[in-house]
Amino acid sequence: MEVYKIRSSKKNFDFLPVFLFVSSILFLISCGKGKNDETDLSDFIAFDKSKLGIEVVDQNLGIKFFPPNGWELKQSSLSRKVESRGTTANPGDNFFYQPVYLFFNQTTGGLLSVGKVETNDTTLSKSARLNYYKGLLNTKYKSNDLTVGNFIHSKIYFSRFKFRKEKLISFKIIFENSTGDIIQFDYTIPMDFLENADLSIKSSVGSIQPM
Repeated sequence: MEVYKIRSSKKNFDFLPVFLFVSSILFLISCGKGKNDETDLSDFIAFDKSKLGIEVVDQNLGIKFFPPNGWELKQSSLSRKVESRGTTANPGDNFFYQPVYLFFNQTTGGLLSVGKVETNDTTLSKSARLNYYKGLLNTKYKSNDLTVGNFIHSKIYFSRFKFRKEKLISFKIIFENSTGDIIQFDYTIPMDFLENADLSIKSSVGSIQPM
């Protein structure tokens, strides 16, 4: 029986150890992928105009968008919300979400708030704030069946944090506007109504555009 060998100009090269080594690395990488790893969510957006309300144009936020149809704007003062890692957070470990708009659906109980995310930590560069904030959200909601993903639309790089809280499903959509400010869309809806509201939420997200 003939044995075929691959020869180099220097010495014989044994492929078996290399193959086993590479296979082991690939196996470890695949096992290391967790539920909270960021994945591609390009199918999360839609644009069905029949599912959209009246267009909102905001110079300060640097965006324009449509809320879901039937989600009415509420004229009420909105207090800012502190996002932190918990009670042990350092003073500089806090971000502040300041809603500018609040939309509510009377039938389903769906709620959408839109605003800016800011921090009082002056040591963070503007370019680092978004990643730091994403890490904070990962830590805060990791026990709430959290899934994280990314998608690009209208030249904006979006991150979506989906998690459960009691009988509610929340979607935090965060991105940077053209001036580097962090913008957040918070969609929250009871799980019983998620299937019916799914296309409306996706169409609303798909309507977000920079100015």
